[in-house]
Amino acid sequence: MLRRLLHPATRRLTGPGLVVASAPRGRGRLGLALALALAAGAGAAATLALVLPAADTAEREHWQQLSDQQRLALMLSEAHAQELERQIDSLNQQLRASQEELTFFRRARETKP
Repeated sequence: MLRRLLHPATRRLTGPGLVVASAPRGRGRLGLALALALAAGAGAAATLALVLPAADTAEREHWQQLSDQQRLALMLSEAHAQELERQIDSLNQQLRASQEELTFFRRARETKP
């Protein structure tokens, strides 16, 4: 048993398998450039929010009303779609029942002497 543990092949298989490699070159610069771009974008967005005047109350109310109308239209359309799906399910069920009756009558006709 001790002999097997001392064998070179065993030592190669059971030896440390981790190798620490250095990071590839160029990633540091890319990360720095990306961080600078993100910081510049965040700064521009914050400045823009401070510079642009806030919309007046009448305009905000108009957009809120328009949004409410669109939300109501969406809800009505979803309700209509659900009703149509229910009707389609009902018609499919009736169609299956009719097809079963037709199959029954065809088989009954074929078995008549």
